[in-house]
Amino acid sequence: PLDRLHYRADAPIEIKALFYIPSFHSEKYGMGRMEPGVSLYSRKVLIESKSPDILPEWMRFVKGVVDSEDLPLSISREKPQDTALIQKLRKALTRKFISHLTKMARKQTDKFKDEFYKEYSFFLKEGICQDYEFQDQL
Repeated sequence: PLDRLHYRADAPIEIKALFYIPSFHSEKYGMGRMEPGVSLYSRKVLIESKSPDILPEWMRFVKGVVDSEDLPLSISREKPQDTALIQKLRKALTRKFISHLTKMARKQTDKFKDEFYKEYSFFLKEGICQDYEFQDQL
């Protein structure tokens, strides 16, 4: 992997997340649009594999798992019904990932420019256009 992020938080909801950024992505080879690569767990029980609701669309290159104790196990396995919790989860994870990228750009400038930005600049530009909430930070 190009980089990894291990994140644990208790507020606004309890989250344990492990993300990694692959060394390359398949969209540039004409393989079609990538599926989201983050799975959602509640108390170590799989709720949704490759969930499109956890991270924004432009972060589909990120792979990993998210475990939250606050999600009820009775959530439908097809579609999480408690959208307020999912939105809080999405906002917290996106904010943390963007701050991780900012830290990487500051501390590991060569790695960020030569490896990450060269490979994933398309996704960041897509995020600037689509994600109005985090547009300034991107």
